[in-house]
Amino acid sequence: MARISTYAIDTVVQLLDKWIGTDSNGGTTKNFTAQSIADLFNEHGSIGILGQNNFFFQTDLIGGRKAGSISFEFGGGNNTAFSALTTIKVSKFSAADKLILQYLQSLVGEYVMLAQVDDLNNFGVYRLDSLIQDTIETDFYDANFTLVKHNGSLVSEKYYGIAAVPIPVSQSGDKHFTYTQLSASNTWTITHNLDKFPSVSVVDSGNNMVIGDIQYTNTNELTITFNASFSGKAYLN
Repeated sequence: MARISTYAIDTVVQLLDKWIGTDSNGGTTKNFTAQSIADLFNEHGSIGILGQNNFFFQTDLIGGRKAGSISFEFGGGNNTAFSALTTIKVSKFSAADKLILQYLQSLVGEYVMLAQVDDLNNFGVYRLDSLIQDTIETDFYDANFTLVKHNGSLVSEKYYGIAAVPIPVSQSGDKHFTYTQLSASNTWTITHNLDKFPSVSVVDSGNNMVIGDIQYTNTNELTITFNASFSGKAYLN
């Protein structure tokens, strides 16, 4: 075998080009393609990208939900359009097996992009409305989204990055929030994450205006108390 220094330098590296290396299992010599190295980095987040964590989309839940995954409540969902995504279960661990719960919690109320790491044309931009721990599978959280823009669909077993993005131009005016009270109650506790003391308008299920006593807990949460129990909506601006 000739000395390595005598080989010509490849100035145009392509994904199917190969390197020779040693396999960590058994120590045998093997070929590795540039594509396989890129896939490894994408799947496991081995190269840090500020503000991004990767997960694989798990559709087959036989054997249980896996750490480092995103999935639907009952599995499945291959080819689900990003436009149809409202809730998905997210592991508190990334695909790189790193605990990132505090990072995920910091995204609540922010705008995020969920994008396929090897095809960024498959993506959804959302407002992350809430992140709620599953009471049974406590390593997983229900992420609830409001759609902003989208293209393409989720593909089974592909890897997806979640990252914060700037407020979209269409959302950059005065912040507002719509709260839906599904069950009848005379006390509504609303977490809106608007970072202000918003004005509030309330309607019942028949769209009749209702007046209540508003108490601001802080700039991101308030409570409204009424004389009677009912369901409806609150509009915060």
